[in-house]
Amino acid sequence: MTATDWAEEAIELLRENAARNGLRVRAEVRDWRAPWTETFDLVLAADVLYERRNVEPLLARLRELAPAGYVGLAGRPYEAEFLRAAGDVELVAERVVLLSRAARSSSA
Repeated sequence: MTATDWAEEAIELLRENAARNGLRVRAEVRDWRAPWTETFDLVLAADVLYERRNVEPLLARLRELAPAGYVGLAGRPYEAEFLRAAGDVELVAERVVLLSRAARSSSA
């Protein structure tokens, strides 16, 4: 498993918590707006839409990284815009949507 965040402090906390719980996690500082070379089977993202400028890059990166991704919504202002841009998503639980690489909005 690979866990990422843009903040080094968050990554350090993640590493400490994983170690305390006996989990092996690759934790890295990453930016959604920068290209990544690897791909994954599944992406999990939660509370990642803090700024308007991240809507399109986040959507594009999620679709590049894996064929499917679960996105946890936290009530941030730009989530509705993200969901409109994503097109067809499946609501799988309260405030959790499944984003498929195949699902595209009519503007994509």
